Amino acid sequence: MVSETLRLSPRLTRSLSGVIYHKTKGNPLFVSQLMLSLSKEGLLRPSLSRRRWEWDKEKIQSQKLPDDVAMFITGSIQALSDDVKSAICVLSCFGAAAEFTVIKTLEGALNKNLVDNLDVAVREGLLDKADDKYRFSHDRIQEAAYNMMEMLDRCHLHFFYGMTLAPPADVDTDDSLLLIAANQLNLAGPEAVQDKSQNAIVADLNLRAGKKAMEMSDFVAAYSYFDNGISFLRKKHWKEHYALSLELFDLAAKCAHTNGDTLSLQLLYEQVLTYGRTFEDKLNVMYFSTCALAFSSRLPESIEKGLDILSKLGFELRGDESSMKACVQETKSFLSGYTDNDILNTRRMTDPTTIIAMKFLGKMELGMTQIMPKSIARVTQRIIQLSLLHGMSPVSPIGFVHLGSFIAKFGDISGGYHYVKLARSLLDKVGSRESAGEVICIGTQVVSYVEPLQAALEYHDEGFTAAMAYGDVIQAALNHIQLCISYVFAGVNLQTTQEKCAKVIKFMEDKRLVIFMTQMQYIQHSVFKLIGTDEEPKYVAEGQNVLATNNSVKTTYYYQKAFISFTFRSYDGTKENIGKYLACIGNTWANLFINHAFHAFYIGLISFWLARKSKDGQHWIERGKSSKLALKKWAESSSWTFENKWFLLEAEESFCNNNYDAAKTYYDKAISSAKDHKFINEEALACELAAYFHLELGQKDKALELFLLAHEKYHEWGAFGKCTSLYEFVVSNFSSPIGTGLTDTDNMRQEIAFPNLEVGLLSSLDDALRRHTDMASDPVG
Repeated sequence: MVSETLRLSPRLTRSLSGVIYHKTKGNPLFVSQLMLSLSKEGLLRPSLSRRRWEWDKEKIQSQKLPDDVAMFITGSIQALSDDVKSAICVLSCFGAAAEFTVIKTLEGALNKNLVDNLDVAVREGLLDKADDKYRFSHDRIQEAAYNMMEMLDRCHLHFFYGMTLAPPADVDTDDSLLLIAANQLNLAGPEAVQDKSQNAIVADLNLRAGKKAMEMSDFVAAYSYFDNGISFLRKKHWKEHYALSLELFDLAAKCAHTNGDTLSLQLLYEQVLTYGRTFEDKLNVMYFSTCALAFSSRLPESIEKGLDILSKLGFELRGDESSMKACVQETKSFLSGYTDNDILNTRRMTDPTTIIAMKFLGKMELGMTQIMPKSIARVTQRIIQLSLLHGMSPVSPIGFVHLGSFIAKFGDISGGYHYVKLARSLLDKVGSRESAGEVICIGTQVVSYVEPLQAALEYHDEGFTAAMAYGDVIQAALNHIQLCISYVFAGVNLQTTQEKCAKVIKFMEDKRLVIFMTQMQYIQHSVFKLIGTDEEPKYVAEGQNVLATNNSVKTTYYYQKAFISFTFRSYDGTKENIGKYLACIGNTWANLFINHAFHAFYIGLISFWLARKSKDGQHWIERGKSSKLALKKWAESSSWTFENKWFLLEAEESFCNNNYDAAKTYYDKAISSAKDHKFINEEALACELAAYFHLELGQKDKALELFLLAHEKYHEWGAFGKCTSLYEFVVSNFSSPIGTGLTDTDNMRQEIAFPNLEVGLLSSLDDALRRHTDMASDPVG
């Protein structure tokens, strides 16, 4: 039947026919159904080059049966011998499949010939045997076999199988048996335990399985193992098995924090605080609780809690009134006595109290830099001093990367870059990469002032992966925030940027990172406006509290509003929001981030624009000059990223000062530099601002040419909302002066109403907008 259907000789289809017969028992109806299913799955397909049908025998062998075929096959189970039925019942306890080695291990313990009987089931089409596994042909067959056993019997069998596999798991090199054994015991549950001594054994087995899952960065599975381990502990476990209990609760708390399960974390925290024997024993859950508070909406409470704990450990950070700059200079002086080689070869830290204190200090860095930036340098100094005096810990690289960031922010980019590279080298020297997410995140921000911004984007993906490998969701989130911000600044297509923003916000929502989620939503709102969609971020109620109490979030909020107001040429909105932004900018992040440069860039552009339109022009010119000088300085360390921005600010300042020749030269340079360095968003911006300049001088032909080019580049960026706004401005400003008084789009095509140049350009602009509008409404098309 197979050869006839495929119109091939039986010799060519023999291997395929054998597999299909095995799966269908030769039933003609099921043969047809299976072949249709294989064709839909692409496992049986025509080959144009060979002019015949071809197939993948191995994949077909492992393919599940269609539902109706499986139901028919399932009915044949009852016709099997008791020994075969017993064997497939054993297999069904392990789900869809089981390793051959597991079956052989159970065969000895049960004193049953499982392998031969399962081979009978294979011949009957109930099972497949491939890749050293027995696998059910369909889920329904597994369910039918599993349901042949009574519930209580299944419970005891799971426990027996788990305890049987536990001893071999101790010598299993890849730990697969360990996870299988733990899963079997957890399916049985605590009620299956008959010998009280087994409770601790099963709890310990789950502890080991959870650690293995953490090594694989599967913190959801790890939490499940730890939680099951806790459920097997008896009532007096804190007294009888204190060390085992403490470790299970500590690691469960870490996983709960990583998974964003704040309720479970709180319950675990309360248990350890109640039953922990010493202050030191409680520190791990205190640490995870402090971390969870930090990026919910309770950052100030988290910092106070961390400072209290450090004080109890003998590390007092309150009361130091020295300036940040003085503290950074002290730290540099302290380090002057060490070479890079000395630092990289410092011994490892061994004192448990200092190690946990370092963890708290490391976590304080990120929180304090947002709301207590003047105090953060002292934390960095303490991390570095403890590392060099008491040995390096996994937290030590954090101190050096933050120091590099501070130094760079004070203007010494090359000096800061040096410590960033040193911090990355330290990651491989301290015995753990658990701080890699933070080191990569903070370090990449400094790197972006040296290397091309577009090249630095991939580092944040690396930082996210490194952070998640150790369950550091805060640093994972921060890496992705900075990646989204850099996407906007680097001119990455806005549709791509929006898709990334949506994924990042969903991640933060799942992990309950309210502060970061709120910041991301303000950025997402700007992206929506640029794209031209009416969609709005789904703000959470806690976001308003965060905005009111977190100066860093407030700064992001007002900057984004000022940025969008300026982009869409709203004078009143720009002036209002830039004033509010400037009022809170002085007490935000102590570190250098790439957004500091872009904030300075747009503050400069806004300042020069406001200077030309407001009465207090000189005040705004001075502020614009300050931004221009900062961009000029940064252009010395990375001409690729900052040169075009400096040129554009020079052009805008020259425009303010009525130095029109210089302005024209710098506008041309800004456009050329943005194009050469792949900043399509800033090429569009430079063309637009140059167009306003030429329009102000009455040079309408040149202005219209530049507006059209700006429109084209905004479209390439995906800023359809900005395209529409720019189009409307051009229509309203280029029709009336010609004497027609018309602004209707269709009338713009009437050549008699316009000079030839304007007719051509405006018609092109009109057609372009219509195409762009169609594309915006149907991006896939």
